[in-house]
Amino acid sequence: MHPDQATDAAVDFALERNLPFAVVPCCVYAKEFGKRRLADGSRVTTHAHLVDHLVQKAGLTDVRVAELPFPGKNVVVYGTGRRASTCVAVQTPQRGGVGE
Repeated sequence: MHPDQATDAAVDFALERNLPFAVVPCCVYAKEFGKRRLADGSRVTTHAHLVDHLVQKAGLTDVRVAELPFPGKNVVVYGTGRRASTCVAVQTPQRGGVGE
């Protein structure tokens, strides 16, 4: 269930092929993966950073985070294998105004 050092590779593999995936990251391995960076340039040194890093690397792919119902490292990062919606909700003008 915990992919350890294969976490990034498993997520990268799925993202490159638009495949669904789920990982429950556990250990950060900050020294082994010293090149991991968050969007703001800071190093990935905590579990929360690792979760953020995995979500950020997905780009426009639909990736979500959820808490599983058991104690311990229980945060799952999962992707649907599809692009996230890039549509933005806009408010349409009201009909029935002057000149209609």
